[in-house]
Amino acid sequence: MANVVKVLDTIVWFFRNKWTKIGFSALSLGYGFFMLWLAWLTFSFYLVPTNPVSLFALYLLINVLFGAVMIYTRKEIATQITACLLHPCILIMLVFAFGEWFLLMPVFVTATVVFFVAGTPESLKTVLGTIYLILFVLTTLGYLTLQTFAITSYIFPVNLELRSDIYIYSTDNSYRLVLYIDKEKKEHRTIAYHAEFTGDDMSLPFLNCERYNNSTEIQRIRLPNDFEIERVSDNKLIIREYGIDPDSGIRIIEGEKLVEWTREGRVRIDGTNFDAPDFKSPVQQQEDNFTSETVPLLPGGDVTRGTTTPPNIP
Repeated sequence: MANVVKVLDTIVWFFRNKWTKIGFSALSLGYGFFMLWLAWLTFSFYLVPTNPVSLFALYLLINVLFGAVMIYTRKEIATQITACLLHPCILIMLVFAFGEWFLLMPVFVTATVVFFVAGTPESLKTVLGTIYLILFVLTTLGYLTLQTFAITSYIFPVNLELRSDIYIYSTDNSYRLVLYIDKEKKEHRTIAYHAEFTGDDMSLPFLNCERYNNSTEIQRIRLPNDFEIERVSDNKLIIREYGIDPDSGIRIIEGEKLVEWTREGRVRIDGTNFDAPDFKSPVQQQEDNFTSETVPLLPGGDVTRGTTTPPNIP
């Protein structure tokens, strides 16, 4: 029993030691860099969880551990400085990952708790807290206003809410073609084809990070109200246009578009070739709009219907 008491006293002395707290406070700087890294991820990559449950459990554990360390070292200068600088990183994440609350809430709760318990002077907390509160409210209202009036597409390079998860890849897998499809309620719906260089992607535990902010928009065309997208293979898909037969009232196919990567590393959209890496249409070719020209129907593949919600939009 005496040995147990002695061990416990040693542990208590260790964690009460000033130098121990200073050493642990260095980990708070690590959390600050972790937050910067998360902000960079949300700004530069489209995040695709491969195992959502495991990913969230790991993410939650990281925030709990760092939060506990920062509460333990709340009176150390490194922790005080870090606690004051976490919320600007969350503001960046709020803009580029708005609505992804499973990503935002753990860091927001951790940063807020640490901010209030840190040994920072109360006057500084009051000033910074007021500034951050105003910035969060203005950012949220501003983003929602831009979304309401569909202005975000003119500010951000792409709207990730319109991103489809139907990809096709070049034969060497160096590029993927991603579809951005307008929501059904929009009066004049369009589909935009973006080429992304896969060499900039990252693979993390339980998470794939797809670089999107350096993508190239190849073409943007009008869409009919009723369509389907069928992924035929890794490098080929078909867009079918549907209409209603005026005599029978039956839904019929009015046209089909073939979109594919050719063996030459080109993107072919409805007969028009676009050359990598700048994806400009060859001079001798005339770019086609969405017509009803029919291409041979290829069997098999993943079908997405476009009559209700745009296909496979996160």
